[in-house]
Amino acid sequence: MSYNRGVRALALIVLAAACSGDPEPADEVIRETDHVLPGWAPLPPPNVTTAKPTPWVADGRPTLLLFSASWCASCYASLLTDVAIAQEYGDRFQVGVGLVENTDVEFSKSPMARLLADVTVWSADSVRTYATKCGAEAIPLACLVDRGRIIYRGSADSARKLLDGYAQGRFEAARIAAAAARAGVVAKLALGVSGGDIAEIVAATHGDPGWQNSLAWQLATRDVASPTDLALAVALARDVVGEDGGLDFLHLDTYQLALSKAGFPDQAAAVSWRVLHLCKTVSAECMIEKRRAWAYIYYARERGKPRTRG
Repeated sequence: MSYNRGVRALALIVLAAACSGDPEPADEVIRETDHVLPGWAPLPPPNVTTAKPTPWVADGRPTLLLFSASWCASCYASLLTDVAIAQEYGDRFQVGVGLVENTDVEFSKSPMARLLADVTVWSADSVRTYATKCGAEAIPLACLVDRGRIIYRGSADSARKLLDGYAQGRFEAARIAAAAARAGVVAKLALGVSGGDIAEIVAATHGDPGWQNSLAWQLATRDVASPTDLALAVALARDVVGEDGGLDFLHLDTYQLALSKAGFPDQAAAVSWRVLHLCKTVSAECMIEKRRAWAYIYYARERGKPRTRG
């Protein structure tokens, strides 16, 4: 078992123990939670051009492959984040979307082709070797390769700190720091979390949005979630969407759920509208996320209506 997988497995175990002490009054815990919504990144206008897959050819720089496919429903969730990463790191790395089991024709006819019009897209055949080496059976997946050696594989949005470290020649230090931060949070969760720990946990996990989102979802979906559970879930989810600007509908889904369960129906409904707009922008079905979004919007509307007796 790899170190990262071991940490994730331990986190799942200790979450059951987290916040298991004497529960704090809901209003005292929630008062510490910053539930003011972050600002959203602007959504892109429809592109009139489409991306044309080309063969990958090494250009001497480390290569960041963002594995995706037009048939992959979950890939649409992080698609705009992939675009942002490609634009942010394209001056230091050879960055592109590597197609997986996706023909050029299938891709070109999909909505994904328009959304990636400003990003380099590599044909599936040309990156097949690295798709196998990087373990791209499950996508989306980011994989950093340098001179044939795999440096990183994981979620693209959690790679920023490591990419910065690699570009500056301090990748190992960045990797060790990230692992230490995770271990510290896992230990804190195992000992039990109070409302006063929330800000520290958010700060320690900042820059690792994939893990933050996973923790927030686990906390918010517990059968019996304490006020501290929900306050931490809201704080983590808010940090995630604040960092990516609300460009990933799976992250937004976690945030709307956490807000609703924590007792912030109006804020949850505001996030739900963002979910609907984002899903439309990326032409994603978002069946579960949209169903939840409409439920939160309806609840917020009904809650504000005056009650009358029949």
